[in-house]
Amino acid sequence: MYAMDFAQVGANIQKKLDIKGMTQQGLADALGISKQVMNKIIKGSKAINVNELAKIAEILSTSTDALLMVETEPVVVDSLSFMGAVHDEATRERVNMIRSAIDEIHMLEELLDD
Repeated sequence: MYAMDFAQVGANIQKKLDIKGMTQQGLADALGISKQVMNKIIKGSKAINVNELAKIAEILSTSTDALLMVETEPVVVDSLSFMGAVHDEATRERVNMIRSAIDEIHMLEELLDD
């Protein structure tokens, strides 16, 4: 099963970094991005596109599938853990719409940082 959220992908990237003995700064340098942006990716607060995911997989000598896999326990972002679970489709659609808007805001912020 593949991850539906960026927090899980970020956790998978961090795990691969740990296994490889590489730092977030080292990965950021290899990608040509700042450590702050790398940290946002690891935390799951910045959306990454398929090209970035492929580059990260190549640098970490792993597959994109491995970075997208869901662990047995889903990753919960601490700041949102108080909100509970979504049980109906209408609410799930609203949450996904908000996620998309937030992702777009993060991408615009990144463009401003450049």
